[in-house]
Amino acid sequence: MRTVVIGVGNPVRGDDAVGLHVARGVRARVGVDAGCDVAELWAGGLRLVEAISGYDRAVVVDAMAGAEPPGTLRRMTVDDLGACRNVTCVHDVSLSTALELWRRAGVAVPARITVFGIQALEMSTLSERLTAPVAGAIPGAVEAVLHELADERGGA
Repeated sequence: MRTVVIGVGNPVRGDDAVGLHVARGVRARVGVDAGCDVAELWAGGLRLVEAISGYDRAVVVDAMAGAEPPGTLRRMTVDDLGACRNVTCVHDVSLSTALELWRRAGVAVPARITVFGIQALEMSTLSERLTAPVAGAIPGAVEAVLHELADERGGA
């Protein structure tokens, strides 16, 4: 099974970069694994679907905005996202819409997509630094992604 882990975020928008940091942590732990690629992406929507096309399984990590305490980690499916702006950008479509467009075009997209969202505190200030609660969530998010990968491989 070919799997891709993609951290999504903007490296100069504060907590929005948390997905990129988690991807780097996963890459450091997984190393070069023929069955699992790890990538960083600065945009969601159509670009994200293009990046996961051809894989059997995708794990996406991104910052999320909501009412939960900063640093809260949520495991979701694409259906849980609905039409929210998570894993998308203002000039693009939602992940759900992009997946549907690609499926209708006959492009192979992963049958299994898991999204990990990390509640952000600050995503509007231009900064390369994460806030403390969001930075503190990175080790747990890396472990959650690694657990997800181990589950799909039967504990390997």
